[in-house]
Amino acid sequence: MAVTQDDNLIGYDPTTCNLVQSFGEGTLPRTADVIEEDGAVMIVKAQKRGHNGKYLQETQALLLDAHDPATDLVNRMDANMMAMTGLLTVGDGSGKQANRKGGRLILDFSPVSTVTMKTMVFTDIAAEDKGSKVELYSRNGQLLESKEIPTGEKNSTVIVSFNNIPNVAKAIVTFGDERSKVGSGAVARLQLCVEGQGRYDDARYQEVHTLWLEYTGQQPANVTVKSKQNGQRGRGNVIFEAKGMKPGTMFKIAATEANALGETLQIETQRRDKQLIPVNADPTASLKKQYGNFRVVEARCTDYPLKLEE
Repeated sequence: MAVTQDDNLIGYDPTTCNLVQSFGEGTLPRTADVIEEDGAVMIVKAQKRGHNGKYLQETQALLLDAHDPATDLVNRMDANMMAMTGLLTVGDGSGKQANRKGGRLILDFSPVSTVTMKTMVFTDIAAEDKGSKVELYSRNGQLLESKEIPTGEKNSTVIVSFNNIPNVAKAIVTFGDERSKVGSGAVARLQLCVEGQGRYDDARYQEVHTLWLEYTGQQPANVTVKSKQNGQRGRGNVIFEAKGMKPGTMFKIAATEANALGETLQIETQRRDKQLIPVNADPTASLKKQYGNFRVVEARCTDYPLKLEE
């Protein structure tokens, strides 16, 4: 990777495939519309928020030096401890300072198709920036996750974990509540895996604990997922239900302390489509990429995704 001694970075996830922290090469400050680092490529845009709450025209994002006091987005201790270099933010138009009146960054991962988002690191999300958030979208425009960024002291740092959300095509980072006329902050680090990169497990060495599926049917459907044990009679335990699921919709099935996934998942629709997905441990087999009208986007039985079978 481009940054050495990654394992010593505070908040570093060792399963990360692509670490974006310097945000490319070049002198700081500078504007940027494409970021390329450590095998990851993204198109970046910035938008200020107008007085009426609507966003203004897209512009290039601004990269500021984390170690320059004039940047005023992170304290010196955090900048050193977190090994920060550049800070990605919405500029105020001067090319040297962050916008303080609310705005958003748009990170488009289409140059590498999609990514699995692991962690993002933010700076300067202070009390007046309450309501700042991150939204992750699929290629179909589905909102996969929306997380509010916790506030802290001015120029402090916060780490936000997404626990491996796959198929992310776009991330939108909003600074300040969208109804507010203030809001600032910066992105200091992204930890992700570009689609197809990194380590994969060849088989289900342990029970599957997380499964992301996509409904690929032609018409909306009522989807029910049940957990079943081998030899179990009856209907099984319902662990997921959705009415009128649209084609292209992704959804997550995950084991919890209260609900294990059992030996097999039974997925059915009101049209009597029924598919069985094995989720028990089996060191001789993985999972298929497709089960009827349901595509396996990602499955995990360890910290790494399974290599899916054709």
